[in-house]
Amino acid sequence: MTKKISIHDTMEQARQLEAEGKMTEAIKPYTAIVQQDPLYADAYNRLMIIYRKQKRYKEELQIIKQAIKVFEESIKSNQSEWKKGHAKAARLSRSLAESLGLLNKKGMPVYEEPHVTAWRKRMETVSKKIEAAH
Repeated sequence: MTKKISIHDTMEQARQLEAEGKMTEAIKPYTAIVQQDPLYADAYNRLMIIYRKQKRYKEELQIIKQAIKVFEESIKSNQSEWKKGHAKAARLSRSLAESLGLLNKKGMPVYEEPHVTAWRKRMETVSKKIEAAH
């Protein structure tokens, strides 16, 4: 029987590889973490940092977009699940949120998780680096 390695252990392994300067080798465990737990923000952050250090801007941009997409889909899914069980409260909450300007045109909250906001800013920066390289 194979022993399942925890995300914590995999994260430690990846950080150790980074500490040893084995950046390319650290990508594999970080990638395994986001496949196992798509909402594990630290693994996305480390992948972004490694790709930036290696000047692999296209890969960094791809990870940023993937992370933002996963987190946005999670928010939508959570909202949808909550609405199913709380239809009346959802209607009232939505009306209130709209009147207070707390929702964007897509009906998503204006407030974002801080790491998603940071990733959007990072996406702008890396996009400029890609443009400058061409």
